[in-house]
Amino acid sequence: MLENIRQKFQDSHLFDDPVTNVMNRLPQEIVDNYLQKTDLKHAGVLIGLEENAKSGLNVLLTKRTTKLKQHAGEISLPGGTYDQQKDQDILSTALREAHEEIGLDKDQAEILGFLEPQVSLGTGFIVTPLIASIESNFVPKIDANEVAELFSVPLSFFLDQNNLKHEYRIFDQIKWSVYSYNYHQYMIWGLTAQIIRKFCKELIQ
Repeated sequence: MLENIRQKFQDSHLFDDPVTNVMNRLPQEIVDNYLQKTDLKHAGVLIGLEENAKSGLNVLLTKRTTKLKQHAGEISLPGGTYDQQKDQDILSTALREAHEEIGLDKDQAEILGFLEPQVSLGTGFIVTPLIASIESNFVPKIDANEVAELFSVPLSFFLDQNNLKHEYRIFDQIKWSVYSYNYHQYMIWGLTAQIIRKFCKELIQ
C-alpha cells in the first residue's frame, strides 16, 4: 500500500497560488460570499502514515486541547499556520508544526506527495495537506499546551466508504458540505475529515 501511495502521488506538487486553485474549484457562491470577503491565511498539515504489523498503514491524528482559540478539543492532523519569519514554504510549515506539536523530526518523515489546498470554513485558512511516511523509530513528544492526545486510525477504516458520513450545514448563510467519521470515541469532522476523504478518493480512483 505504501508503495502504491508513493507512485500515486509522485507527480504531485505544491501550488504556487493555492488561493486561485481553491477559487477555481469551489462554487461561485462560496467564492463571492466567503473567500473574496475573508482575510485568507495559509496553513500546512501532515497526513502522517505509520506502518503497523496488525492494522497496516495508520493515519496519525491529534486531539487538540480545550485551551486553544480555534477548534478547541477537536480532532486534527498535525500542522498549523504559515509563519513568514520561520518558513521557507508550506512544506516547512507542516514539518515545523508537526515537530512542535508531536516531536516529529523532519528526517523521520518521507514526503510522498501533496493534495490540492482545501478551505477551512469559518476560519479563513487555505490548508495544504502533505502526505508523509513516518519512520518506525518515531517516538512522540507531545506539546501539552496544544495537543491533548495523539492517536492513530487504520487507513483501511477511512477507505471504507460505509464509515463516511455527509451532511449540509449553513455557515455565514452559505450551504456547505460537511463530512465526518466516527472512530470509537473520536468524532473526526470538518476540514480534517474533508482532507482524509480527498486523500482516500485519490487512492481508490
